[in-house]
Amino acid sequence: MHLDKLLAKRASLQGQLDKLLEDVTGADSDPTDEQIERAKELEASIAKIDAMIAAAEADRERRAAAATIQVHSAADADMADVTVTTGDRITVTGVRERLLDDPKRGFPHFGEFAYAVYGACHPSRSVPVDERIRITAATGMSMGTGSDGGFLVPPEFSTKIYSGLMSPSESLLSMTDNYSVTGESLTFVANAETSRDNGSRWGGVQGYWISEAQQITSSKPKTRQVKIEPQQLAVLVYATDKLLKNTAAAATYLTQAARDEISFKVGDAIINGDGAGKPVGIVGHAATVNVAKESGQVAGTLVKANIDKMWSRCHARMRRNAVWLINQDIEPQLESMFLATGTTGFPVYLPAGGISNQPFATLKGRPVMPIEYCATLGTSGDIILADLSAYVTGTRGGVDEAMSMHLRFDYAETAFRFMFEVDGQPWIAEPLAPFKGTTNTLSPFVTLATRA
Repeated sequence: MHLDKLLAKRASLQGQLDKLLEDVTGADSDPTDEQIERAKELEASIAKIDAMIAAAEADRERRAAAATIQVHSAADADMADVTVTTGDRITVTGVRERLLDDPKRGFPHFGEFAYAVYGACHPSRSVPVDERIRITAATGMSMGTGSDGGFLVPPEFSTKIYSGLMSPSESLLSMTDNYSVTGESLTFVANAETSRDNGSRWGGVQGYWISEAQQITSSKPKTRQVKIEPQQLAVLVYATDKLLKNTAAAATYLTQAARDEISFKVGDAIINGDGAGKPVGIVGHAATVNVAKESGQVAGTLVKANIDKMWSRCHARMRRNAVWLINQDIEPQLESMFLATGTTGFPVYLPAGGISNQPFATLKGRPVMPIEYCATLGTSGDIILADLSAYVTGTRGGVDEAMSMHLRFDYAETAFRFMFEVDGQPWIAEPLAPFKGTTNTLSPFVTLATRA
């Protein structure tokens, strides 16, 4: 099976498994035997597909390597159609066309590409310039002059860095309502609803019960514009020449360093961004409900009444996708939180496994995710109840990379620059007034006021 089809098959199986786990998590009862058995079948199928994908990728790497055969002496010139270059270096013609069809440009991994770049910038007679790096030279630039030269990172390595940003375990970006931006900005026509009362839903749409032949009263929605304008985020990573000679280590170091830092900055902006050259964050936004602390509540604490009131302010339609985002500082408070019933009590917070039988901790039946971006215990933003699908993000392209050997030449280091463009903000402009009930507004984003 073609690699693309294998990847599509795996994505389909993973989607089925995610949907099954979501259904089980949202249900009030324990998972059925059929659901458990189906989950096991899907996991087994995914494992088999992963093995086939690994084999397909290895095969593609072998084929790409075969396309880069180089003949190093004039005596071997009769082995193939060749072109003689400087230093009696003979290369197989037709390689360029084959390599341009390979998303890795003939390099098995990013570390080997980085070392080839290093070799091109530090040429010597004993280490000739890798022919593959000539093909990845940026158009219109000179490889012979490092200050003018540049190399295009093969597309597959760039994609892997971007794919890592979309991993739920490493970034909040994948949990948002994400769109690709091809121009300078992307403007949406958004719902201007501020109340669920009759005549206010969707900003003014209203339905009427009518009798036969009665004229229908007209209504129309009110809209507003939401503009997403991706902002630039840059990461500059220095790698020593010694590290670059160890291609396997360099591959891990460079990709993980760039991916982790970009993921961190994007996640922090989604939670705390001020909108100045970065996304607008959830904490402090006009659409976020900030629940007051309890009367007389001790500073630096979290009590069950806080949790109950935060839950009551999350719109019922948003709860199914909502998650609790917390700072690890509040975990001891959650661990000791009980619902008193007579002389006994029941735990409010259920850690991963245990009686919840879930791979993650739960609170009010929803997942609890400790993240670094939440404020410390007692500060607004230390615990957030959020449906991140109500937060819209726009990204322009993937991760753009460039390198320079001159910034730290006297330190024997090469600089790799990674740039990513993203913007985001909550879909709604302000909390919603409920259809019935109290005057308390509702929102997909709820925080708890500072307890000082």
